[in-house]
Amino acid sequence: MTTTFTEPAMRPPQEAQSLLLRATQGCTYNDCHFCYVSRGYPFMAVTPDQLEEEARLRKVFFPEDTRIYLTGSNPFALPVERLRAWIEVLRRQVPHFSTVTMQSRIDDISGKSDAELRELRELGLNHLYIGTENGNEEVLILMNKGHSAADSVRQLLRLDAAGIDYTCFYVLGLGGQGWGRASGEATAAMFNRVHPIRITTTGMTVFPGSPLADMAASGVFTEATEREKIEELLVFLENLECDTFYDGVHYLNPLNYRLRIRDTAAKATVLADIRETLASHSDEELELMVSRERMQSL
Repeated sequence: MTTTFTEPAMRPPQEAQSLLLRATQGCTYNDCHFCYVSRGYPFMAVTPDQLEEEARLRKVFFPEDTRIYLTGSNPFALPVERLRAWIEVLRRQVPHFSTVTMQSRIDDISGKSDAELRELRELGLNHLYIGTENGNEEVLILMNKGHSAADSVRQLLRLDAAGIDYTCFYVLGLGGQGWGRASGEATAAMFNRVHPIRITTTGMTVFPGSPLADMAASGVFTEATEREKIEELLVFLENLECDTFYDGVHYLNPLNYRLRIRDTAAKATVLADIRETLASHSDEELELMVSRERMQSL
């Protein structure tokens, strides 16, 4: 593949200190209605030689046991042969790395056998970021996500069996007005069946250029208010019971918290703070917590 990338490289907030190496641009699916990230960028992937050259030049700025994040919307979509070649490159250039991670769609996992998942884990790919987004089936269909909540559970359990850790993304307000409680309950129920090491949230924002912007303009979709997004977060955390770390510190979230879900004291404190915020702030005050209009222009 040619690899003249034009898409800006992006990373999760958790990878701020990691060695970032360009892997892919674009998305192999690119049909989620809410997503604006990879619109207009053809899917391309670096060759092992290109990855090796970038790793050789950049590794001197990082510790020997650095985390390595391979950028792109879903590099895990590539065949095992390419992923294997990339990891072999990283073993030569950064032999003592602590983690290799990248983003994946649910269907990228289903395209690999159990033996292939185990092989990738043994080679050193020990973590994935996965866009589960929501656990409510109707919301996933509305957003044309391309997988169901049942698909998510099935594939995440396969990662559990292979020993690959994963962080899951959850978009608060994904269903729009009226879907907060159903989304919070369904998403918590989905995650309670699997074993994410981390769940990270963002608040739904309608970005220009996305199909969702057209849906909003035509009245097919009505964005949830900030109150509804906070209420959805409350329902979600009330029902979430799995042993995971909730990392909700993101500029698109109306409220930001980090906590271990099974730390009952910490969870009780967070739930009390959310309830107090909802009780003590007007709708107008809550709307000011995130400037969605300003974010839409970024």
